[in-house]
Amino acid sequence: MNLDLLKTEWQARDQGLEQAVRLNTQMLRLSVLEQHRREISKWGWADKYEIIAGTPVFIYLIWFLSHYIMDIKFALPALAILAWTIALPLLNHRQRHALQDLDFSQPVTTVQRQLAELKARRLNLFKWAFLLGQIIWFIPFLLVLFKGVFGVDLYQKTQNFIFPSLMVSVLFIPVAIGISKLLSGRLNRSASFQAMTDSLAGEDYKQTQRFLKKLNQFEEVPVESKDVEADTASSK
Repeated sequence: MNLDLLKTEWQARDQGLEQAVRLNTQMLRLSVLEQHRREISKWGWADKYEIIAGTPVFIYLIWFLSHYIMDIKFALPALAILAWTIALPLLNHRQRHALQDLDFSQPVTTVQRQLAELKARRLNLFKWAFLLGQIIWFIPFLLVLFKGVFGVDLYQKTQNFIFPSLMVSVLFIPVAIGISKLLSGRLNRSASFQAMTDSLAGEDYKQTQRFLKKLNQFEEVPVESKDVEADTASSK
């Protein structure tokens, strides 16, 4: 038997088998990708929820401003709430769809880096939503609510409460930021803190994080096969 011919035949079979494995792996990878895209796209319902929840507030504020737009002490808090009601859902929508638009055909390490950047942006949005929200949804909200619904001017009824409360709310922002910076080093090393920030980043983020671990298995297979080939060549 011609050994060269046998060797050539085995090499051709090995190449065919390797191509079949790569094709099957690629098809399975694409299937997993498509399944994940469908799963995170379901979180688009949050856009509808925010619109449904924000629409009554938006309508009330427009009505309120149509009556009190010339009264600056009521128009300003109403405009602040209106800006919040419009801006925050838009920013949340942008963050959610930024995740859905990630290119998962890139190397997993690249996608992981982009996902970490997305998490940082989401946490930053959450931080400022909380810090500014504790101002907007306290005194300004009460002023607008009581004036529009009950006709009560809280400026006159609680004049010794409004401005001190606003000052405390405003001063809370730099204090909270300073404390978070002091604790950031220790908290970043805490597994429970990281789990909490993952939850704050959103369930779609956590799903994508789990998905990337699964996707990483498809990139490890070719590496392992190359190592086997290298070991085989060195043994010869």
